[in-house]
Amino acid sequence: MMRIGRYLPLSSPVHRLPGAAKLVGLVLAVVLVVAIPVPVGLVVTCALVALSRVPPREAFGVVWALRWFCVSVLALNALFFSGTRPLLVLGPATLTWEGLAQGVRVVCRLSLVATLGELLCATTRPQQVVSGVRDLLAPLARLGVPVEVAALTVGVTVQFVPTLMDECAHLARAQRLRAAGSARLRGPRRAWAYLSGYARLLVPIFVAAFRRADDLSAAMEARGYRLESGEKEVRG
Repeated sequence: MMRIGRYLPLSSPVHRLPGAAKLVGLVLAVVLVVAIPVPVGLVVTCALVALSRVPPREAFGVVWALRWFCVSVLALNALFFSGTRPLLVLGPATLTWEGLAQGVRVVCRLSLVATLGELLCATTRPQQVVSGVRDLLAPLARLGVPVEVAALTVGVTVQFVPTLMDECAHLARAQRLRAAGSARLRGPRRAWAYLSGYARLLVPIFVAAFRRADDLSAAMEARGYRLESGEKEVRG
């Protein structure tokens, strides 16, 4: 099972960098990957993965997790991007060579950006992310910006991502077991059964997310966190 969004305790130059430096590096790497040609961006991303010593299966596994989103992005670009060389006409939509090429470029860049984000999670502890955000936003504290609240929010988000993904995986597995009979269906009925089954996952996923958020809020209040001041108050 792939560990999407989880820290991997390895020894590499990327692991040893401060959290603030890695956050700035992530922004610069994303801008670079979006601006340069896709093959060059792939080389840069692979070089960073090799430098971090994160297994490629772990680093690029996030692309497989986002496969249906990538397919939808590819389809939208291929069908609705204007071009002069049509391949197929489907009502108001026209599949063109230009749209297909544009969709491939967008999906490749999205995949590289997602891989860079996964690389940050795999090489940075949540505490380092929090301290990095705090260090980067420290100058804004003089302007009244709640730096501690922003850092805490980022840290909670980073820690919640793998937990919610595990929750989604368990719910999807249970849904597939309940819909085992749909494998006997054929054609559009089978596709509709799978789509409706995944649509029914939205409610339990949201319920699980709100439940975990409520538990976290209660635990933080019990430990003396006060969001009004942005600091942790410890009661003796």
